[in-house]
Amino acid sequence: MLTIISGTNRKGSKTKEVAQNAQAIVEKMGISTSLIDLADLSTDFINNEQYSGDNLPTWLKELQDASLIPANHFVIVSPEYNGSIPGYLKLFIDAISVHRIKECFGSKSTALVGVASGRAGNLRGLDHLTSIMHHIGCKVIPCPLPISNIGNVMTDGQLDENTTSVLTDLIKKLIKS
Repeated sequence: MLTIISGTNRKGSKTKEVAQNAQAIVEKMGISTSLIDLADLSTDFINNEQYSGDNLPTWLKELQDASLIPANHFVIVSPEYNGSIPGYLKLFIDAISVHRIKECFGSKSTALVGVASGRAGNLRGLDHLTSIMHHIGCKVIPCPLPISNIGNVMTDGQLDENTTSVLTDLIKKLIKS
């Protein structure tokens, strides 16, 4: 199974649309997939006790069991927020990695995709995210995909042909890893 994480809690984001395009590519390959959209999550995992004991909400434990632990591969799509990743994405990773970190992430291959309206495609943020994912045990495949000028490469929720081709190649590389 391949799990895709749309890395922002902003509703109606281009990040989610890119994640949905990735999911469509994976499904065309006949691979089971799961999409976690941070914008759909409850915020009740944000509390001062999330790091002690077993204080994860039931729904988050169920998400671990359904979409994280069974995954062999991850695609994380992250927008650029202030030259990095959204704090909400980092908080989500922290919350789900406190309990059962090796089961959720250990030695699993991960591809990173950056989304930005500017010209760098969140390359700096993808470097930060690479460090985080390495620290929790994931194998991040080389050559993340920075999607720059998202407004110019996406129309009505669909990536243009060239970007779709590059994203497809990244996913194929991920699956082979």
